[in-house]
Amino acid sequence: MASRSATSSRGSSARYVCDCGLRAKMYTSWSLKNPGRRFYTCNQNSDIQCDYFEWYDGGFDGRHGEVITHLNSRRVYLEAKIELLEEKIVQLEAELATKKEKKVARKKQLQKLMKFGFFAIVLLMAVMVIKMQRTVNVNEWKYIM
Repeated sequence: MASRSATSSRGSSARYVCDCGLRAKMYTSWSLKNPGRRFYTCNQNSDIQCDYFEWYDGGFDGRHGEVITHLNSRRVYLEAKIELLEEKIVQLEAELATKKEKKVARKKQLQKLMKFGFFAIVLLMAVMVIKMQRTVNVNEWKYIM
């Protein structure tokens, strides 16, 4: 572990600098083992393998630790629930897309059926008109003869 040097800046706050020369950043742990604990680490420089790590404060005791642990457990539960809900949303969106495709296919099929029906009605009307004309022509011949 790299050693730290604390230098004072802006009053009583300490700056933690590791052996690589970079200032360590403060993070908060949200693990179940150390919830809410703050620590310094210097993993900013990808060229240098720096393993600087130091806890900023001691662990939480009593009620504070219980509350943080409970909140952290609740957060983990809610994140898992969100993930399940997101998967359900994807599934429902896929089902909706399938239903829309089926609806479009049915609409096209209905349009074809309507065109066919219209064509059949027009053809039937034409046949009826022709038949009526023949009947009229036959009746005319009867009166002429």
